[in-house]
Amino acid sequence: MTSPDKSVPAGAYTGTAGGNISALQSVTFESAHASVVAGITSAFTGAASGGGSMNAATLRALNAATGAQSSAGNASSTADAAQGSTAANSTVISGLLAGQRAQDGGGSVFSDIFDRADLGPDYATFKVGPVADLVITYGEVGLAQNGDEGTGFVVAVNAARTTKTDDQAVSAVMGTDRSSDLVGAILIARATADLSSFVWAVASRTQVSVGYGTRVNGSFNFTTWATASAPVHTGDTLTLDCVGSTYAVLVNGAPVASATDPGKASPVGPANRHFGFGSQYYWTGLRWSFSFNIAGLSIADLAAPNVSGTGWSLMCLSTSIGAPSGEVRFPANTFDTLRVPASNVTIVDQGRGQVQVTKAGWYAISIAYNLTAAVINGPGCDLWWAPTIAGPWAVLRYGHNATNNVYNTAGAETFTVYLPAGALVCPGYSLNANATITGPNTYFDGAFISY
Repeated sequence: MTSPDKSVPAGAYTGTAGGNISALQSVTFESAHASVVAGITSAFTGAASGGGSMNAATLRALNAATGAQSSAGNASSTADAAQGSTAANSTVISGLLAGQRAQDGGGSVFSDIFDRADLGPDYATFKVGPVADLVITYGEVGLAQNGDEGTGFVVAVNAARTTKTDDQAVSAVMGTDRSSDLVGAILIARATADLSSFVWAVASRTQVSVGYGTRVNGSFNFTTWATASAPVHTGDTLTLDCVGSTYAVLVNGAPVASATDPGKASPVGPANRHFGFGSQYYWTGLRWSFSFNIAGLSIADLAAPNVSGTGWSLMCLSTSIGAPSGEVRFPANTFDTLRVPASNVTIVDQGRGQVQVTKAGWYAISIAYNLTAAVINGPGCDLWWAPTIAGPWAVLRYGHNATNNVYNTAGAETFTVYLPAGALVCPGYSLNANATITGPNTYFDGAFISY
């Protein structure tokens, strides 16, 4: 496929033995093959809990790749079909690698293959200059061909999603090359939802750059940290890694430019974990140049979140609490220690072990407690629940009590129950006599086990 100036970009279909469909694998990220094969299982394991449906997204991408390859064959291996197959295959691989990187650290992953008519409400767009809007065509997003009157760009930020940590990787597969020698495709990382601050990377056919930007009163300001010469083609994966104050741009997994921001000119924090992309148009007065279309977008955490999953763990470490006889909930101030930070639940009353869940589904919940002195025919454990904070409380599951006049100093039970969103649970006991609960082997643990 030749460009308007008759040059043939490296990696384009040429009709020769070395440039036909059989050579597509080398164009579509051959360097990642070993990593994908070695880590494909972990790339899918637990993807849903990572914040994005990798199984569904990758299935759609695989279907797109298969369709593109079929079209390439049916069209007698034309250059356009070959480019479509190249980008689609690269999108699959990029999504797999993003999932693998996130799951290795227990973080989140998000992939977008643009398999729809428009960007949708999750993305906010910001336009500079007399250019057209972003459109999706055949699974690629870029500036519309018509309506561009002069130099400018459009940036889209996903305002609905963030990574779980400040360390993130944003990757995009380069789609159709529309004479992208003068301007580059844009990646956005560590962004606020309104792009008041962000880190960016840009890639044209021949070079990449990285820097940070701000948007104040609708005006963009860009600062370049580093620029390097590097060939970029359709099907290549451009990645912007953000780790601490170090930033790196990679092409097909190979570093090509890097920079540091020790003064943290670009801020970090929960509000700065959005991401996005952008497309540019340049008009010289004699000829035009569009940046690469974006054929797929993948985002992954590069650091493990403090806590992943959904659950809680409360314990009585050093407290001794009087426990009157009966079948009742644990007394106030029993649980003096949060063993690990609770995740995706609300601790309503730590001392009594009252926990409110935010996700509907199945939970595995364990209760255990020790007494300073043995009691007869006990102690037993019960699981209590309430549909809302306002109550009412009731026993959800009864445990087992010892019989035959046996004396015991400890009780323990594990329950598997379904809880609706917003429900509360707490531990309870069954005692035939007054006693004293003590630590450190007294705890109330729960974990979400639905997938």
